[in-house]
Order: sequence, then C-alpha cells, then structure tokens
Amino acid sequence: MYRESLKPLVAVINWLFSLVSILVIVSLVLEYGFYPSPETRFILHRVNVFILWFFVLQYFVRLAAARQPLEFVRVRWFESVLIAIIVVEMVFIGSRIGWTQFNRFLFGKEILDLTRVYIVVFQLSIASTLLIEAVRLNRRIARLKLHPAQILMGSFLLIILVGTGLLMLPRSVAPGNHISFLDALFTATSATCVTGLIVVDTGSFFSPLGQAIILFLIQVGGLGIMTFSSFFALLLRRNISLRESAMLGNMLNVEYQGLIREILLYTVLFTVGFEVIGAVVLFIGFLQQSFGVGEAVYAAAFHSISAFCNAGFSIFSDSLTQFTGNYWVLGTVMTLIVLGGLGFPVLMNLSGFRLQPMGAPKKLHRLTVQTRVVLVVSGILIVLGTLAYLTIEWNATLAGLSPIEKTVNALFQSITTRTAGFNTRDIGQIQIPTVLIFVALMFIGASPGSTGGGIKTTTISVLFARVWTVIRGQEHTHMFHKKIGDGVVNRAIVVFLASLSFVMLAIFLLTLSEQQSFVDIVFEVVSAFGTVGLSRGITPELSSFGKAVIIVAMFLGRLGVLTISVALAGPVKPAHFDYPRENIMVG
Repeated sequence: MYRESLKPLVAVINWLFSLVSILVIVSLVLEYGFYPSPETRFILHRVNVFILWFFVLQYFVRLAAARQPLEFVRVRWFESVLIAIIVVEMVFIGSRIGWTQFNRFLFGKEILDLTRVYIVVFQLSIASTLLIEAVRLNRRIARLKLHPAQILMGSFLLIILVGTGLLMLPRSVAPGNHISFLDALFTATSATCVTGLIVVDTGSFFSPLGQAIILFLIQVGGLGIMTFSSFFALLLRRNISLRESAMLGNMLNVEYQGLIREILLYTVLFTVGFEVIGAVVLFIGFLQQSFGVGEAVYAAAFHSISAFCNAGFSIFSDSLTQFTGNYWVLGTVMTLIVLGGLGFPVLMNLSGFRLQPMGAPKKLHRLTVQTRVVLVVSGILIVLGTLAYLTIEWNATLAGLSPIEKTVNALFQSITTRTAGFNTRDIGQIQIPTVLIFVALMFIGASPGSTGGGIKTTTISVLFARVWTVIRGQEHTHMFHKKIGDGVVNRAIVVFLASLSFVMLAIFLLTLSEQQSFVDIVFEVVSAFGTVGLSRGITPELSSFGKAVIIVAMFLGRLGVLTISVALAGPVKPAHFDYPRENIMVG
C-alpha cells in the first residue's frame, strides 16, 4: 500500500500514533471524567491542539507515502472527511479573524468563545482515532494463537474492567455520590453481561455520563466487542483477515467463513434497526405518559437498547411499574425483548438469509430446525408463564387491575422473566409458587446466538427430545423429522448439568455468607446466572463476598459454561484409544 522508500517513515508515524492515542484517552478522561480547574482546562486545550495537528500531519504523511492516493482516500474515507472538515474550518477561522490572530486562537482561551464547531470536529477526530485503534487491536488479537473461547472471555473481561474504571470517574456519578470499586465492578459486569441486577439506583445515583457508559456497556456486551470492532473495520473499508474471519466464524458458529461479512452486517443492522424503531415507538408512548420531549427521547433510546439487548436496566427507580396501564410502552418493550431473545441466527433465517457459500446452488427458503425449536419452545414458555402468573397472582400482586390489565401485565412478566428483567409488579411480593415458576423460566433463559443468558431454549428442548427417545426405546434423537447428532445431545447434557452444579454451588455459598431467606437467595442466583436481572430486593444488601459470587454468576451465565471451560482448560487433544465396555445399573 505504501512506497518501499517511505515505509520506515510510516513505521515511525505508526509508533507515534500509538503514543498519541494513549494521550488522547488520558485527555478525554481528564476532561470529561473529572472536574478540571480552569488552569487544567487550558493545559488540556494545548494538548488537544497538539493532538489535532498530529492527526492532520500523520494523515498527509500516509497520503504522500501511498502508492495509490485516490485508493487511500477511498479506503480511509472517514478520516478523509474529518481532515477535510478540519482544514475547511481552519481556513474559515483564519480568514475571519485574520491570520495574525490565528496563533492566538489556537493556543489561547478565546477558542471557547469563538467557535464550537472546532470542538465538535476535534472530538470527532478523537473518536476516529480510538475507532481505528480498536480495529488495529482486533487484528493484533486475531494474530495471537489463542482459542476463540479464550479471546471471547478475555474481551468480556477487558470491557468489564474498562467499564469499571469509567464508572469510578467523579463525573460518572451524581454530585455528592461516591461508588466503591466493588459496586462499580458489579454494575459494569451486570451491564456488559446484559443482566440488570443493580446495587445502586441507575437513574438517581449515576449522572448522565454514567448512564451513557452503562448503555455503551450494554450495547457492546449484547453484541460482543469482536463483532463491534470487525463491523467498524468493514465500515472503514478495512478488509477482515483470514484469521479474524476464522475466529469470528467459530464464535458465531458459522460453517462458511465466506458469509462472515454478511452475517456481521446483518447482525449490526438488525440491532440498530430494531433499536431505532423501538425508540421511536417508545417515544410516542412516553409522551402519552406526560413526559417532556427531551425526557421522552432520552428514556426511549435508553429503554429501547436495554430491552432489545435483554439487559433490564432502567432509569426509573421502580423499573416499569408506572406503565402498568400503558399498553403502548409495554407492548413495545415486550416485542423488543422477544426479538432480542430469539437470537440472530433465527432472525436471519426468518428474514430469508441463506447460510450457504457463494456459487452453491440456491435452495428453497425454509425454516431451520433451530428456528422451529426456538419459536415453538419460546411460545410454549411464554403461554405457560402467562397462564401460571394469572392463575396464582390474580388476587395477589395483580389485585386492583382490570382483567385486561392483568392479562397484559402477566404476559409482560412472563416474557421479561426469561431474559430481560424489567418488571411492572413488585417481585418481592409474588407468591412462592410463582417464584418457583420464575426460577424455572430464568434458568432456561433465551435462545442461542441472542443477547440473553440461561441454558437456552434449544438445550432444554434437546434434553426433552432425548428423554422421549429413551422412553420410546429408540436409538437416535429426532426433532421435526430431523436427526439430532449425538454430539449436540451430549453438549446439551453437559450444559444442563454444569449449569445446575454451578447454581447449586453459588446458592450454597450465599447461604453461608448472607442473612437472607433461602427462597430469595435461590431467586437471586438463578436471576444472575440467567442474566435476567430480577430481584426480590436483596441485591443492595449483599455482602462483599455475596456480590463477588453474583458477579461470577453473571459472567458465567453470559458466556456459558462450555465457553468458560474451554477458555480455562484449553483445547483437549482427542484420545486415540478406548477402554473395554462394561454396563452398570441406572434408574
């Protein structure tokens, strides 16, 4: 891409670019995360001016070193647009105030009064810098000889630690509040793992900056940092390497690596599309609730992202209990939760996307077995949960509502209990039979390839299919007239038993450390493992040890027991021998 004679110069620019990128991050943290004094702001301004001109300089050096300048501009279109805006802005300012005053403008305090366009352009340039560095980091990670499960676990740990640090910034919390490291770690884990359990009230404790950080963690955690960085690589016209493609294919469970590009685009476009539509619809619903326009816009955007990512975070202290009779809001949130919980493979299959390589003969579009299983099992769980909640809670937590309101709220609670964690009724007041039903729904969770947790709807369906096969005395497991491989059945058994074992261990540990009722502890642990976020009110009262257990439960529930096991143990070499067979009695 670059001329051979100028490659050493480009290498030096790349090295300096990395150093300046660190300076960019420090500058942003100091400016927006703290309350700097006027003197500190003046120093930061000088640093920002230096960073800006280095950003311009490195671009023109790369452009001059490029073998094909026009191709360079086309590939780096985002940087090119920013550079053009910066140059035009500087020319405009210089011609307006005079070139003799230009130096004073750049390094004096007058910039804060003369123009805000310059500031906006500069912030965009910084965002571009960080974005490019994220893409480069993604490529460096792909070169490492690590198992995809290890990379996935490492990426989640990284974003959680970064989120923890950001939430501990003074400006991330409301004036007068202070957050400890453990509470920040708990909140960052809950947001990144799209759970929704909170130790402090999101709406009142955190500032708008802190809420924006939480929302960012929800979005990145819902899709995955590797998916985000790879998508932006495509957006910036950067090709994805073969190793990146293979790694993403393993993570996304895609057989044909040639479809990675399309799947990434579909995944992000589905997410953004549904979230934008949901935000628009929720905006109308919040206006019906007598919200101001600005407040409605913010609340709609926040809850649309939180609902589609099945996070359950809300800026309202009572979650969505104030919308008990607002069917517009409840219906929109329910729809977003269901769509986010179905999983991207199912959404792509329903939309007509065909997972087959280029050049292969086109087949008639049909629903895959996974899509059918997900739709059927999800429908059954929603209906059964609704009927059970209506029957048990009719004269309890649903008392005082009209029959239509009772039905809608029961449906809402049945849907949100499996994955999202929003609530319209007081979960701490539900009856014990309802608690048991909710525990079962939370343990099953959402579907594979979605933003939800739990053992997944396909896992429980495969287990029931296998049990039915054994009862009928058949050898192979079948679903929808298709044979299910023994490997799939074995993985389902391992997922179920390993998940149940961890949940039992977490419950045991909390019974030792917490002075809470056994029912509340069971509910809390399963809610964390299923990344649901519902609580019977004990989350803020947990001890430091109890919070640590719940943090591990949320992390394990989001990534899955198999992913964590493979990441920690590494790939196991297959044995090339077997032992003699011997039967034992069971049952």
